[in-house]
Order: sequence, then structure tokens, then C-alpha cells
Amino acid sequence: MAYDLNRCPQTESDAQDYIFTLFSRTIGQPANDWASVMQNTNLPHNVYTPGLKADALWPMFGFTQMWGSGGPRGRIFLPSQSSDDQGYYTRQIQVIEDGPNGGLIWAWKYISGFAYSPVQGVSEVPPGTGPPPAVIVGGGLTEAQVQAMIDDSIQQAIANFTGVVYGDKIALRTNSGLLAGILGGGPTVPDQEITLIGKEGDPHAWESFTLEKGE
Repeated sequence: MAYDLNRCPQTESDAQDYIFTLFSRTIGQPANDWASVMQNTNLPHNVYTPGLKADALWPMFGFTQMWGSGGPRGRIFLPSQSSDDQGYYTRQIQVIEDGPNGGLIWAWKYISGFAYSPVQGVSEVPPGTGPPPAVIVGGGLTEAQVQAMIDDSIQQAIANFTGVVYGDKIALRTNSGLLAGILGGGPTVPDQEITLIGKEGDPHAWESFTLEKGE
């Protein structure tokens, strides 16, 4: 029987049933299509930052999934009332593993974190009624903050550097002295996310941006 997706999971067993109802899959089934299945659930991704706890306004009861530059990573995060040594209030679960006969199968494997804890106040405030949490990209910044940083840097480059023209390459360096590098060199197909990371040293081609004039 499918789990009632409108009911907040109260135990980890409920959480498991909730997730696999979202997936329309069961543990042990072949999971070679796992990436498209996880993407199609619309579970928020890369939301938690150190010190941040889920509350009743979060969609999907504070459940999120891990994404990289190429999409889902096969892991989900359950909300927790205890934080790990990095300050994350999550319990991390791997939902795919190697199958006995090759390929991948669906699974439920604990990776890190403390006990699952249902989000607080969910009985008073229906989940998802508030704005969804901001999607976090590299460095703990929201997408809007990253875009603002890029826009500001481009404007400063145009204003302050003689001879900088459209088509030139520039690198972005933060106040901490790290370069704003792109994980894996950036996406290779449309609609993939760009994940920024802090890099040391001099900029290479994959840490550079090309100036182009917008429409």
C-alpha cells in the first residue's frame, strides 16, 4: 500500500515508505533509472547549510536530496534535531547500491548523521504553504547571491580594467582570496546546474568566465 504523502512521517520506517512512494519503486528493485526517478520527484536539493533546521514551512516535510553539477547523487537527507560535527541537522541515507547480479538496485543505507526527527509544528501549519527554502550552490550561497556576485564582478571588470572587452576571459576572486571555480568545469548540456567552489592558486581555463553582452 502506498504511503499517504500528505502525512508527515513519524518514524524512519515511515520516512522510508514516504520516499519510496515518491519514487514509485520498492527496495531491491532494479534502479538503473535512479537519476531520472529522483529528479522527477521534485524533492528540494542542496538546501541544508550548517546550523539550519527544517521547520513546518518547508515543502515535503524537510526531506531533501543531494545534487551535484550533473544532477542527483543517489542520497537523501532526513531532518534531525541533532547536528553532526559540521553543524548539519540531517540524517544522510543512500538509496541506491550495487545489485547482486550487476547494475544498481534501490536501497536504504545509513551514511551519516543522527536520528530522524519529524519537522516541528507540522500539525499546525500545512507543509509547503510558505516559500520553499533557497537552493544552495557552492560555498553556501544562494543562486541569487551567486548571480549578483557574477554580475557585480563583470561590471567592475568593465569599469576598472583598461582594454577589457566582450569576449575576454576573467576570473572571479572572493574577499577571502579564493577563486570562484566551477566544479568539474561546468555543465555540458542545457539545464544542468553550475556549482561554484573555492579554489586556491592562479586561475585556469575552467575557472574563467567569458564576457558576453546580454540581450
